[in-house]
Amino acid sequence: MRLERGLLVLALGGLLSFAVQAEEQGAPPLPDARQLLGGVVSEEDVGQLFAHLRASLRAAADGREPPPMPEALARRLEAAGAELRLRGLDAGIALTRFVEHAVRGAVRELAPPPSTRPPL
Repeated sequence: MRLERGLLVLALGGLLSFAVQAEEQGAPPLPDARQLLGGVVSEEDVGQLFAHLRASLRAAADGREPPPMPEALARRLEAAGAELRLRGLDAGIALTRFVEHAVRGAVRELAPPPSTRPPL
């Protein structure tokens, strides 16, 4: 479960970075990945997580149960998860504002031109 949350956080960071690149003029700003992950996830954390993933894949390939997550990695993910939940809330609000702006723009572009006939 914790591993899935960690991967979800990484996916959210990727989604935000793509959205930032696609940002239009006048759209509400989105936080970049540095604001979301900076200072929370280190290269060492990533290395430990992927080492555990590799060990789990090897065990699955051999038909064994995956090894338990190392206690240090579990503690690190739990601590990072608490901070990322707070940052994720801010990012989620910013993302909904960005999407709302994009949808409103699309609706305006797709709306038929105003009628020149007088109302009935």
